[in-house]
Amino acid sequence: MKKLFVFITVAALMIIMMPAKAFAAGFSVSGGGSKTVGQNFSISVVASGASFDTVSGSISISGPVSVISVSAGNADVWMTRPSANGSFSGAVLGRTVGSLTVATITLRGTSIGSGSVSASGQLLASGGVVGSGAGSASFSIAKAADLPGAVTVTSSSHPDPAAAYEATTIALAWNKASGVDGFSYLLDQAETTVPPAKATNDLTSVSYPDKAIGTYFFHIRAHKPDGWGTTTHFKINIKEPDAKIDPNLEKPSGIKIEKAENFVNNIKDGLVTGIVILGKTELGFTANATLTPTPALPEGKKYNVLVAENGDFSIPIDWPIPAGRYTLTVQGQKEKILTPVSDTIIFEISQAKGGNINILTDDDESPPKSIVDTVSAKGFNWKLISSIVAGILVIALIVVLIVMRRKKYHL
Repeated sequence: MKKLFVFITVAALMIIMMPAKAFAAGFSVSGGGSKTVGQNFSISVVASGASFDTVSGSISISGPVSVISVSAGNADVWMTRPSANGSFSGAVLGRTVGSLTVATITLRGTSIGSGSVSASGQLLASGGVVGSGAGSASFSIAKAADLPGAVTVTSSSHPDPAAAYEATTIALAWNKASGVDGFSYLLDQAETTVPPAKATNDLTSVSYPDKAIGTYFFHIRAHKPDGWGTTTHFKINIKEPDAKIDPNLEKPSGIKIEKAENFVNNIKDGLVTGIVILGKTELGFTANATLTPTPALPEGKKYNVLVAENGDFSIPIDWPIPAGRYTLTVQGQKEKILTPVSDTIIFEISQAKGGNINILTDDDESPPKSIVDTVSAKGFNWKLISSIVAGILVIALIVVLIVMRRKKYHL
């Protein structure tokens, strides 16, 4: 045991006392391997293996590549900057280092073939050589895989992925690029599903009938002999059917707007409270009133009411609303069935004389009429009136002539 300890100790001391130049020192090159035409890749040249303050050497590049860039490493000063197929020399100031990146080279494969990047030179410290050597990295350039691009999907039933549609049959179609020999696709309710690497078929459309209300995603990717393309995800939204008008139903009728018993006229704030909308519509329906402009609706209040057994409805507005002019329509609704919309009623809430509600007509909306318009509107015979006026003017003219003649005679 003692002899073994002595042996280990002596061996360690020998290693420590060995001169630095006995270690492998020089340049290493990394970043090779298998690449494809059109692919960019990086090669690194590093000096290491001794304690040094200066490096010098050269870089050589061969093979079917183009040089995109050569970035000089982290020396403090470069007397000759590293370049493709050129020499370099650089130094660190006031210290020594054990490793230094000489250059990072970016290459692009231009055609099928193989090549390498090599570097050689010397490491120096205080003017003396402490190491020298060379290194290289080989690469091969192969044909890039011809993969299909993303598939463009359209839908005749649900064209806008951001919108919702009532249609429960989903109809989809997509493009087929040159060289594509099949597609893998599926429909589910997950957003990012990737279809399996197995062709469903080579068709360019599909239909999914009788789908329930909800959100679906159609996932599809194309295949070429070199492999699969990226997945396209197409969103489909199916919503509850909208309510629709039944043209066989009668529109609400007999609509009136009246003051309720609790009518309050707040002149100071320009508000009134206690108005009721009355009318008649289909039995079993709800009468929905629409006011324009729409006064703010307090919590728990609404502009609709269930129709009474005799078809009458009464919609109370028992909260303050501004005085002024409003447009009113009423429509009946029962689940997804609507009546036609009522005739439009324009009314005005006035606060004068305790407050009044006035229904406005076309006459109220029209500008003041001329005398001719008024006479015509009342059904007078305008031709007859014109003759009478002409006769009066003739008589007046005769009277004037007689008076003038008499005056002349007396003179």
